[in-house]
Amino acid sequence: MKYALIVGAYSGLAQSVIDSLKDEFTIFALDKNPIIKDLYRGVNSIHTYICDITDYSQIEAIRDEIKKATSFLDVIINFAGIVELGSVIEVSPEALNRTLQINLIGTYKINHAFFPFVKDSKGRIIILSSEYGKLLALPFHSFYTLSKHALEIYADSLRREVQSFGIKVIKIRPGSFKTNMVDNIQNQFAHLVTDSKLFKKPLTKMESLMIGEIKSAKDPKKIVKVFKKAIYKKHPRLSYRVHNSFKMRLLNALPAKLQDWILGRFFTN
Repeated sequence: MKYALIVGAYSGLAQSVIDSLKDEFTIFALDKNPIIKDLYRGVNSIHTYICDITDYSQIEAIRDEIKKATSFLDVIINFAGIVELGSVIEVSPEALNRTLQINLIGTYKINHAFFPFVKDSKGRIIILSSEYGKLLALPFHSFYTLSKHALEIYADSLRREVQSFGIKVIKIRPGSFKTNMVDNIQNQFAHLVTDSKLFKKPLTKMESLMIGEIKSAKDPKKIVKVFKKAIYKKHPRLSYRVHNSFKMRLLNALPAKLQDWILGRFFTN
């Protein structure tokens, strides 16, 4: 029997991956949202836990429960994450703290707590980054981008530290997919444009840009093939890109000063 720990299991991407693995793995599915209990009720191979991954004591309690069933994991998949939009001048510092606590530190805590489980099995740790994890600092998108850049550094450090144990650490960088996170982005922009005192015009432009990206969002099921490669391939890549924006990658390839000029022209007040 194979065992998988999947964190952020209520997300749209996680649900697609869980559905593809439920016949091959015993899955321990963690999420802060209590709906997780109803979502997988009646599926014998899926065991659900309500968990706030910013609280290490909750993680430890769930780890002790899982240890009653198994002392090893074949794979840990970290899906948990939030998007916080807005200006680094106008939005409360708490927004940055909240984003880092979930997107970066929560992932760190999960892998720290469950590392002995993957060490014993020479398992894999899959970390969900983002196309923004390697892209430029886009105005009004800085909290998310900052957290994903930090997550990339963490993942690289983790991979290099644990490779001698036979553990593989793989990053996956998805672009835009049709999930609840996309709906949340639209709702946030509606409030940001209304509440901003300094950036109403550029935020309105950003909103139209984001809506264009959202229209091209893919079905979450499209990402399953990449996760299967990360889980099963004998020699997986260090990272996988999935449906990344060509325009963003092209802009990212330009010198920083030219990026500043282009973004300044687009987002000017």
